[in-house]
Amino acid sequence: MKGDALKGQRGSILLFTTMSLTFILIMGGIAIDLAYFSAARAELQRSMDAAALAGAGNLGFDGTVFSTVRSQAWRFANLNPYRVGTINLGLNSGNGTNGDIVLGIWDRATFTPSLDGTRVNAVRCQYATQISTSFLRLLGLNTLAVSAQSTAVSNPPQTVPPQSCLFPLALNNCGFDPRSSTGCGEFVSFITSSGGSGSPPLGTNTAAWANPCGTSTPTVPETRAMIRAAADPDQDCNSCTPRSGTDVGTSNGMQQSVYDLLEQTFIQQYNTGDFHQATDSTGATTYDGPGWKVLVPVVATACPTQAFSGPREIVGWTEFVMTQVINKGKCAVNNPYDPRLATVCPNAGNPALRGLTGYFRCTYIDSLPDQGPGPRSALARRMRLVQ
Repeated sequence: MKGDALKGQRGSILLFTTMSLTFILIMGGIAIDLAYFSAARAELQRSMDAAALAGAGNLGFDGTVFSTVRSQAWRFANLNPYRVGTINLGLNSGNGTNGDIVLGIWDRATFTPSLDGTRVNAVRCQYATQISTSFLRLLGLNTLAVSAQSTAVSNPPQTVPPQSCLFPLALNNCGFDPRSSTGCGEFVSFITSSGGSGSPPLGTNTAAWANPCGTSTPTVPETRAMIRAAADPDQDCNSCTPRSGTDVGTSNGMQQSVYDLLEQTFIQQYNTGDFHQATDSTGATTYDGPGWKVLVPVVATACPTQAFSGPREIVGWTEFVMTQVINKGKCAVNNPYDPRLATVCPNAGNPALRGLTGYFRCTYIDSLPDQGPGPRSALARRMRLVQ
């Protein structure tokens, strides 16, 4: 009797087995398609990461590099194919929001497309396509959409290398203000005549003495000590290396003993004969000659340029090529390489006149990048993926 009951169910078992195998095959096929999709998406993401980093790595100090930024982002995307094939990003020269390569400003949280060469600090690369399916076709899905996006930033450094001693001078940020056409290669003069007149341009107020070790007004002994340290490559200045975003004390006073030491030290540095070059935003040379190259902070001030003192926030860094020191109304050296000195170096008739001149020298610093945008007076060599 039991055998007769089982005979009637043999067909049902065969049907169940066939349906189960079909289901398993379909699910296995779907799993294969989804695994292929996941791998393609990961490869596409790696390609966008490489493209964004390559683009950000070519951001400079102004908009003249934008075409290079786009071509390098395209190149590295093309060099990193995914399993479907090579990736050909559109250059998007118009910088449309939905383009494959978008330049803009990353402000620690959001990305805003922009072509402002004084502020652009980020490159976003994005790509979307369709990949063909195999088993999912059985369910009517012939393709799957796959996309990836990556944003990399090139920012000013958080701080300067620990072995670098800051020169105790703060430069204002007006040359790197979006409303300004100056910046890199800009001529800087910090001059006073104690109310005198008729000599060179008086007090252009582009700088002030700085106290990198705190927010108090820099004292004469502190300023003299930092001038000596900046001239000595063996000094360790870890204890006085602030970060961007912190305040430092500033003063536009002109202490005589400071200028006596500065004049002596500058002459020694100038006479080494080392040439230093500064260029403007077009790549044109604004200075090429001997001088004293120092590292200084850039601080936030009101613009246009005006006298400043008191605590000021560090918003960036720059190299400063000092080309002249004026002490007791006399220029310290005869510097024929700086054409601007013809209107700056005074006659000996005003012994109260003191000051210094030089040029912004935009440069790269081996340091971690800051998280937010800042004056592009110096850039960190390291890039960062932020999104």
